[in-house]
Amino acid sequence: MPATAEGGMAIGRDRAARVATLARGRAAVPLGQAVFRQVGPIAAALLFLTLLGDRIAAIDVAAVSAALLRITPPQWIAAAAATFVSFRALGHYDAVIHRFLDTGIEAPEAGRAGMTAIAISQLLGFGLVTGALVRWRMLPGLSLWQATRVTATVTGVFLAGWAVVAGLAVLVLPPDAGPLAAGPVKAGALCLLVLLAGIGVLAVAGPRLVLFGRPLTLPPLQALARLLLLTAVDTIAAALALWALLPAGIAMPPEQVVAAYLVALGAALVLATPGGIGPFEVAMLALLPGTGEDQLLATLLGFRLVYFAAPALVALVFLARGPGGLGRHTVPRDRPTMIQPPVTLSVPDVAGLVAGAARAESAILRQGEHAVLLAQDGRNGWVVGRGGQALVALFDPFRPGRGTAALIAELAGAARACDRVPCLYKCTGRSAAAARRMGWTVRLVAEELWLAPGAVAGFHGAGHAGLRRKLRKAEKHGVTVGKAAADGLPLAAMARIAAEWATTRGGERGFSMGRWAPGYVAGQRLYLAHADGRLIAFASFHEGAREWVLDLMRAAEGAPDGTMHALVAEAIRDAAALGIARLSLAALPCRAELFTGISVPLRRRLEHLPCVAGLARFKSAFAPRRERLYIAAPTPAALVLAALDIAREIHAPAPLPDSNAPGAGAFGRAPAPGAPG
Repeated sequence: MPATAEGGMAIGRDRAARVATLARGRAAVPLGQAVFRQVGPIAAALLFLTLLGDRIAAIDVAAVSAALLRITPPQWIAAAAATFVSFRALGHYDAVIHRFLDTGIEAPEAGRAGMTAIAISQLLGFGLVTGALVRWRMLPGLSLWQATRVTATVTGVFLAGWAVVAGLAVLVLPPDAGPLAAGPVKAGALCLLVLLAGIGVLAVAGPRLVLFGRPLTLPPLQALARLLLLTAVDTIAAALALWALLPAGIAMPPEQVVAAYLVALGAALVLATPGGIGPFEVAMLALLPGTGEDQLLATLLGFRLVYFAAPALVALVFLARGPGGLGRHTVPRDRPTMIQPPVTLSVPDVAGLVAGAARAESAILRQGEHAVLLAQDGRNGWVVGRGGQALVALFDPFRPGRGTAALIAELAGAARACDRVPCLYKCTGRSAAAARRMGWTVRLVAEELWLAPGAVAGFHGAGHAGLRRKLRKAEKHGVTVGKAAADGLPLAAMARIAAEWATTRGGERGFSMGRWAPGYVAGQRLYLAHADGRLIAFASFHEGAREWVLDLMRAAEGAPDGTMHALVAEAIRDAAALGIARLSLAALPCRAELFTGISVPLRRRLEHLPCVAGLARFKSAFAPRRERLYIAAPTPAALVLAALDIAREIHAPAPLPDSNAPGAGAFGRAPAPGAPG
């Protein structure tokens, strides 16, 4: 509901309550720190005004006034047009950040609120506070925490974008373009660009970044590229507004003014003085020495009028009118139906689809980290995982066949809406063929090993000779196996085994593979192995209507050889007795023999990694059949980006959400007041 506009910026009782909640949820800021935060920028502004004292005293006010009056109407119009372009870019900037944070705010509302907030905060200073309060006022759907988070994200990403644009602007300056064209300055700009590029590479392909003990989540590359472009448009347009106001007698190339403006803007941003007063003027006077001070000050005064004062006056009108003054809200565009965790399986249509899914692995939804993309008629769907760069449809649709192409198109639309690349991962040939017909790039990624339980339950023949030896070893050591009872699971013992297993192997894999969680395994088909009266291993299976799929295998250190073989063999016997047509031992990386070209040596090395080779030997003991699985994306570049993203999500997964906490696992939702961001 829109807040009332009474008193312009009056805060309703509901919002006052949220402020109180926020205040209670956060630790008190030390008095000295709070005073410094408020007084520091003002003191910095006074310091710079003091440094300018001699120059201010020498200013010929009449000359400055005369120079200001000589600015022609076409110059004012050009500056106003450039200002309009700059603020439009800022509005789009906010819209991208809202998509990244998944606030649910539509782009037009986000953009108008962003322009209003920036117009006011750049004049008043204290950008994080004023920007957050203005966005909170203009977007009633946001909490104060969310508005603050949007403002902080806009500020942080803008600073990074400004650094890139400023560095590039300095590098392209000709040698005779003043102080910024000096060799050391260009070398510093190049080092800054290399550092930022390295951070960008790490954000895509490296480990998860941590800043001050907290995970640092960067926007996807598509969003970063768009934000960088918008930063360039914004800052260059602002610089051109200033350049347009230069007196006719000053022949200053625009690229020199752009570079000087960007550096001066950085000084103002870092020192955070109200309106950038002081640092900005000092920097401009130092970086453009070829201009007369009176003329340049007149230009700067005109720039402050057209770029600061005029937008702030317009923004104050919108702020006083409140959200209702923004015009009619746009009707959200048709979007794919995405059911987000943690409520995924509580939706009746989804629960029914998962229960009847052709791929039993779709039950990985119970981990609470993935969403479901529903078909428009609600009769089909797909498990969807979201990485840092890709929106990934896992396995196959719940009902493969007709409608797969439509779901792929829906996936592409959902990916565009969150600035990610769409991808299919570990899909079978049928889904891969549908993607290929749509022009997508398709590649082999894995092989699923499976068997027909009724045909192999006795484990006869030469193909199972190795398996029979393993089973005899386990039996010799007194290992007994059986299906776990529905109640009274030994969760504490299982948790110890799972933790020990993860520690010795450098952690669990995730994303498309299950991880230990008591509530998760309690809903699976579970087999336990005991020796000498204690639990030594367990295995869990996804249980579908037509197939079972091996999920977790966890054994204690020192478990007898053949223990895990015995667990899986017992599940195969049960599946045969129950008439299950297919039991999958899950997937392995593709064999190198299936490929040609430069990737073969790398794939052979992958095959010989101890973890891969050991798992392949274990599964081959059951003489399984093989089915090829594929990865697909719209373009080769998107495929590479998605593959890197999936690899990171598998090998360094984020912690599983707490399935018992309301709202856990929802993409991008704000934490409770006082929670870390």
